[in-house]
Amino acid sequence: MSGDTSDSSSYFDGREPNELIRALVEKRPGTDGKITLGLHFIDLESNKVFIKAMPPDAPSCSTAVSCGNHVYVIGGIRENDATPFGFDAVNDVFQLDLKDLERGWRKTTSMLFPRAFPHVLAAEGKIYVFECMGSESFGEVYDISGDIWEPLSPPPEAIDICVPVLDSSRSRILVHCHASDTLYAYYYDRKSWVCLEQKFCYWSDSAAIVDDVLYTFIYKCSLEAYNLLDKKHLPVKWSSEFPVAPPPESTLYRLGNGKLISGWVNHLDIFEYIRFNIWCNEEGGIHAAAEHQSAITVPYPEDISSIWFF
Repeated sequence: MSGDTSDSSSYFDGREPNELIRALVEKRPGTDGKITLGLHFIDLESNKVFIKAMPPDAPSCSTAVSCGNHVYVIGGIRENDATPFGFDAVNDVFQLDLKDLERGWRKTTSMLFPRAFPHVLAAEGKIYVFECMGSESFGEVYDISGDIWEPLSPPPEAIDICVPVLDSSRSRILVHCHASDTLYAYYYDRKSWVCLEQKFCYWSDSAAIVDDVLYTFIYKCSLEAYNLLDKKHLPVKWSSEFPVAPPPESTLYRLGNGKLISGWVNHLDIFEYIRFNIWCNEEGGIHAAAEHQSAITVPYPEDISSIWFF
């Protein structure tokens, strides 16, 4: 990997960061036994991985999100043997300008509450953070231009949320409740919650929206489709046998132009992915077709255990 440079296109071999898949990667424990995170940019055309060093004092178990030309690393934990669990959640926030990599990371305004493993989304110049692992507050929102954090109004009922999904065409964030299977929408333009479905069982820790259809992977490679306009589930038909069954911890990511990618770290600690096309068929269902006969392996310069696209 080349060293940092103020010219981002030079650092990424002539590609702009927005053309690459951003991923937060969990590395295997080192000799000190600690698990660390890395910020990676994946070029699917060349099958290359570009690694940007994390902030030297960044905590573990944090989450990353991109907004405009910036990447933010939010929350996490630090060791504290004096606590019952051996760690404390933190409210740290770090920012990286992809147009000025030479400047490196800088610490910015901290969240209102410490959060470990927070769920994070960005929309219209704001970052939305949702509770995870028992935070004191359900959520909060960061106005980047104003450099201020404000509490996020909670939904009508207390919920233990899955990974939220951005539905930008309707200025809302979809949130699914683990316990009751309720599907809520938070409309961030008017700061209000609406219950979309009382029982919505088709959800996983990875989901994506393409052309008004919500896609999730459940039950070992069962691709589920839900029409957000008609509020009904759609049958999915594959043009050929799926090349591989993604594990439950695989992550789903929208590439654009009716394409999705599912990626995971296999049992040999190697990153693999499959790319497939999706479109509506004449029968009112969804047709899906993988672009290759087997999972594609990406050469990685270091051992990894988990990966999350953002």
